[in-house]
Amino acid sequence: MDDLFLSKINLLYVEDEESIRNILAKRLSKKVNTLYIAENGEDGYNKFLENSPDMILTDVTMPKLNGIEMTKKIREYNRDIPIIILSANDESNYLLSAIENEVSGYIMKPLDKDKLYDVLEKNAKAICLEKINLAQQEQIKKQQILLQNIINSERNMTFLTDFYSLKFANNSFLDFFGIQKTSEFKNDVITIFEKHEKFLDRDIVKDEFCAMKFFNEIEKLDETKRVVLIKDRNSNIKSFYISLSKLDNNLFLVSLTDITKMTLEKIDTEQKAYYDGLTGIYNRNKFQEVFEYEVKRVHRYKYPLSIAILDIDHFKNFNDQHGHLIGDEVLILIAKKIQEKIRETDTFARWGGEEFILLFFECTKEDAKNKADFLRKEIEKTYHETAGRITVSIGISQYQENDSMDDLFKKADDALYRAKENGRNRVEI
Repeated sequence: MDDLFLSKINLLYVEDEESIRNILAKRLSKKVNTLYIAENGEDGYNKFLENSPDMILTDVTMPKLNGIEMTKKIREYNRDIPIIILSANDESNYLLSAIENEVSGYIMKPLDKDKLYDVLEKNAKAICLEKINLAQQEQIKKQQILLQNIINSERNMTFLTDFYSLKFANNSFLDFFGIQKTSEFKNDVITIFEKHEKFLDRDIVKDEFCAMKFFNEIEKLDETKRVVLIKDRNSNIKSFYISLSKLDNNLFLVSLTDITKMTLEKIDTEQKAYYDGLTGIYNRNKFQEVFEYEVKRVHRYKYPLSIAILDIDHFKNFNDQHGHLIGDEVLILIAKKIQEKIRETDTFARWGGEEFILLFFECTKEDAKNKADFLRKEIEKTYHETAGRITVSIGISQYQENDSMDDLFKKADDALYRAKENGRNRVEI
């Protein structure tokens, strides 16, 4: 392939294995303008500071500083420099860390040299394009022609718009939406971004939509938050990292990088880390994380915070008499019922076994008791066709200054014990 852009950039290559380093360095030196070579992460970091390369290619597993640690340090100085990770198959656990540090590429070993050169050329192209001063172009038409010639081979979707009409789009954009030319795209461009609470859409502008406001709001965001959802011509929803540049005449150059696979892997990892596998609600890890966050807010804003521990009465009998599958069905049923009845601001999690826990935001223990009693009555109405009537006992406690999670839980657990001792199917503070 042609190295039109790669030949213009200065590359830092970091690899600790001498034999691999020598082979690849020999090839790379013929591709780039200047090649800097480092033997480990610490050496790589120092050479980055000394030489200010345009791009970095690095191994992951290295002495002193590994590739991820080096990337973190470099990101403290430069958030934009493309960093491409080389990783062995057994190092896939580094992928999420790489994503969090905004790497530009993640290539598995053994290396496919064509794929490597393609990724390097792609990033070199982006670097060179950033250096082009579009403001010096005399007419938007000339800008469009220039962009068309340069980026039609780009895998990224790239287009020029005022977020209403489409002024220019590369082939990747046209193929994605199943059209032959720009004039066939009839919708307002801003409408391509699907609405979702965890992703960007037009609602980031609180008042009446304005393209400049949209641009400014995105510029304020951390780069990890600049992700949009778009539906392709087959109605499949894909996720993209969005990058915008402001041009003349209220036009914006938009580049969309497909990160669907990485997004799904991140969601899957988060699902396993923070959600209970049986009931689908938060697990103990997530609850403790939310608790620590809310305690900081309590210290700052001085609002009340309470928790409730819910324990299913006679749950052991369900398992002993009907088997664990029925017990699991009861847990799922109760989790669903509670999830439907609590406020969006409350945090609900499975603590373990037949115990659930609730964090009541801005609630005294008396308020929490009233809410818990409402839930108890709703659960009492619940009937499982095999297990029969289901009830819960609930213990309440309110956060006091300097309480730890264990302190607060112990007070709620003691109250739960009293609820059991006093006949079950009740709430105690």
